[in-house]
Amino acid sequence: MTLKKEKNPFKDRTISKLLTKFSAPAVAGMFVMALHNIISRIYIGRSIGALGIAGIAIVFPLAILFMALSVLIGIGSNALFSIYLGRKDEEKARYTLGNAVVYLSLVAVLALIFSYLFLDNILIAFGATPEILPYAISYTKPLLIANAMAMVTMGLNHFIRSSGHPKTAMATQVIGAIINLILAPLFIFTCDMGMAGAAWAVVCGQVCSSIWVLVFLLSKKIKYRLQMKYLNTDFLLFTDGIKIGFSQFIFQIATSLLNIILNHSLVKYGGNLAVSAMGIVIAINTIIIMPVIGISQGAQPLVGYNYGARKYNTAIQTLKMAIRWSVLVTVTGFILTEVFARQFVSIFNSTDQSLIDMASSALRYFNIMLPLVPMQILTTVFFQATNKPLKAMILSLSRQVLLLIPAVLILPLFFGLKGVFIATPVADFISIILSTYMLRRYFIKHKQNFFFSKRF
Repeated sequence: MTLKKEKNPFKDRTISKLLTKFSAPAVAGMFVMALHNIISRIYIGRSIGALGIAGIAIVFPLAILFMALSVLIGIGSNALFSIYLGRKDEEKARYTLGNAVVYLSLVAVLALIFSYLFLDNILIAFGATPEILPYAISYTKPLLIANAMAMVTMGLNHFIRSSGHPKTAMATQVIGAIINLILAPLFIFTCDMGMAGAAWAVVCGQVCSSIWVLVFLLSKKIKYRLQMKYLNTDFLLFTDGIKIGFSQFIFQIATSLLNIILNHSLVKYGGNLAVSAMGIVIAINTIIIMPVIGISQGAQPLVGYNYGARKYNTAIQTLKMAIRWSVLVTVTGFILTEVFARQFVSIFNSTDQSLIDMASSALRYFNIMLPLVPMQILTTVFFQATNKPLKAMILSLSRQVLLLIPAVLILPLFFGLKGVFIATPVADFISIILSTYMLRRYFIKHKQNFFFSKRF
């Protein structure tokens, strides 16, 4: 009876319907996650002020490092998982899931212990000034627990989505976010816990998300459920996965390094206020980019499955559609942030006019190339899903390491603080050109029209 009910989630639907099925829940989940990050900053900005927002911004690179380890194992292994499903090798797919569980858990524990032991030094290295450091420490100590749990949870959530349960994967993100949104004002204002209260709200939300993922993976609702016999430490299978996930890992590491360099440049050219302003800009930008990430997460298993099944045309058409939908999101976000920049910034703090002026100006500069950013994101995901880790890594490195980091270091020498703000669109412009060139060559190789049809 169970086998009869289980249908192949990748078949019997058009590309648009499949992409909607897999992407819509991911987009919703990512949007809610971005929303709860923004609301946390709003609570802190209105209760503590600019230094509280700066404290959260300083911690951001550490959270990215945890996510870097998560995508290295989770996304890489999940790409293999999708490819094995496409090849009808279900046993190998099950072992890939079990392997990922073991390594995600082990690495998460080690990362948690290391971060806790050297927290003060880490935050100072990340750019925390004496004024910001107490706020950053108060926020980060509880948050380390949430980071470690999120590392495992989000890594496994990719498998839930690829197994044909995107709505359940969405619920993982939504549950944690809703718990956080409910508890954050209670802890911050009613219990007067300040920065620590914001962090403990995140921890509580993450505990609920982790329990949700574990219960679902152990239940009989999922065909490829987690079983003891598939838990293993197959190092060769592990390395095969991280070869694929390495491009996204490098991207996350480079993003963390970029944020560290960015923090130091902001302090140097604009002081603590500039760190707070950029914290607001990144929060607003996240709510626009997260839906694009959700679309890319929905497209990844579809591309991987069709690539594994040698349906190259379908894989390419999925990519084209994902790019079109993502551009629609970023164009809308671009228009709104350019026109209503001050209004968006004022939500975080309506009384500090210096902060509002600086953050609104930074927001407009930061998002100049936003409409075309999906080209770079989805091209990287496409090469990753089609087992082209070198190409994916080149695209990731080109923007974060070869372009953006030098831009953050060099442009301020000529333009001061404005140079820090325009570094992102300059790097985006060049990386988009490179992505377009590499994708066009791939299309020519597979005799596909590079131009995107109008049919959605």
